[in-house]
Order: sequence, then structure tokens, then C-alpha cells
Amino acid sequence: MSDRRLKVFQSVAKCLSFTKAAESLHMTQPAVTFQVRQLEEHFNTRLFDRAHNKVTLTPTGEKVAEFADKIFGIYAEMESSVRELTGEISGALTIGASTTIAEYMLPALLGEFKTRHPEISLRLKVSNTEGIVAMVEDNVIDLGVVEAPVANRNLIVEVCHEDDLVVVASPDHELVKRGLMVKPEDIKLYPFVSREEGSGTREVILQYLIQEGINPHDLDICLELGSPEALKGAVEAGLGISIISRSTISKELKLNTLVALQLDPPLSRPFSFVRQRQKFRVTVMEELLEFAHAYCNRK
Repeated sequence: MSDRRLKVFQSVAKCLSFTKAAESLHMTQPAVTFQVRQLEEHFNTRLFDRAHNKVTLTPTGEKVAEFADKIFGIYAEMESSVRELTGEISGALTIGASTTIAEYMLPALLGEFKTRHPEISLRLKVSNTEGIVAMVEDNVIDLGVVEAPVANRNLIVEVCHEDDLVVVASPDHELVKRGLMVKPEDIKLYPFVSREEGSGTREVILQYLIQEGINPHDLDICLELGSPEALKGAVEAGLGISIISRSTISKELKLNTLVALQLDPPLSRPFSFVRQRQKFRVTVMEELLEFAHAYCNRK
């Protein structure tokens, strides 16, 4: 049995989709189906049930998936151990980041890291915080960087940076004319542009309002948007106010298309690294974590 067949099977087992597995492996769907069928013929049993346009693992498939994870984990451990003995730092990492971090923090960090370690291959997947945590749990990515607290005993969470959140409004908004401090109760008086469900930013804001005695259902949410850029555009157009990371609006503040108003009491949230507790830590992961912590401490 070839490693290739097992690797293709593992990808389908994680995605529970032949199409998504093909995309992640840069293969055609018929090629993925062929590799899985050959593995099923090798074991003389079905590994997947395919019914009603839904793919699920059979009991045998679940057992094979369990061993596949162990096998490829041992491969990674072997490669890391050999590289440590030879003094070589190389390999590949797949990093996942929530939208704000991927757009405004990681490009500079990963660019500097890549300059120092050109032999290391980096891949980046972008989702909201909820999606990134799920990808870490499912072993789709090696390391997640998220913008909201994570409570999961199976994951190691390390805070790397504290991010300030501020109210943003168009320059001619009534709140701007009133001053540069905003009370939580002021927010519900105006149309509010919000991030989408599952966003770490949204979760942090709602928790803050609840702590300050504001019922989130009292917010006049006029729009729900999936990225900081879309949100900023809506606020610039005068559709409402919002709360957003100060680190994402430096250009708009210089151009005076947005005004930042400080919350009273202030609001901040952690940017955190998230990884599996039980996963073997390869040298390349250690190198990236050490570099990232040092990078964040300089900011």
C-alpha cells in the first residue's frame, strides 16, 4: 500500500468531501476517487459511505483514519529528529488566521520570517476565529492565530499581542461632534455595522457590551459584513458606526475618512496562537513560534 493512497484517503476523511480534498491536494476529483477506490480494494471493504450527496466514514474508515494520523505524525517526528541532528531547519507549515490578523498583522511577520528562513514553506488559510479553531482541532492546519479568547482543553493557547478596539465613525457623525469618548450605552443609539456570526471581533464586542449592562439585542444592527475592509467602507459611507481594531484603520485616520473614538471603559482583546496539545512539535514550528513571540514583543 503506497503512502500516496493513504494521504489522499486522510485528506478526504478530514474534509468529508472528495471535491474539497481534490482542491487541497491540487488533484482532479476523479484522481482522488481512484486513489480511495484502490485503498478500498486493498482492504476489501468500503471506507466511506456515499449517500444523499453526503460523505461519511464507515467504522473501518474511522479506524484507518485514526492510524493514518498516527502514521503521518510519526513521519513528521522522524523528519524533525533527523533535521535536528543535521542542524537543518526546513519543512512546511500551514497557518490559519482570522481575517483581521491575516490582513493586517501576518503579512509583515511572515515576510520577515521568510526572509530569514527561505527554505521553510508557508501556507496560509483565512477564516473567522470559529473556523480557524475548527481547522486546528481537525488537524487541517498546524497553527492558528485568532482574535478572540479560546476555551478548549485540547488546544494550547498562547497570547502574543493585545489589540485595542475603538469606535469608528465618519467625520461628520454626531458622536464625533460630541467628543472623542464613547460610553457603551451610546452605541445602541445609532445604526451599527457588525461583523458576521463566528467572527472573533463580534464575539469580543458582544461580551464587552453584556459586561457593561447592554443587551446585544438592543443594538440597531443595520449591516453584517465579513471583513474589516467592507466594514470600514460602510462606515465611511455614513451607514452607521462600528467597533474595530485600531491597527486596521491607520490609513483611514491619516486620510481623515474615519475618526477613532475611545471607548470608556476601554476595550482590548488578545491575539493568540492556537495549536493542538497532543501534536508533536516539529523544529520548524518551534522556530516560527519563537520568532513570532519576539516579533509581537517589538510591536
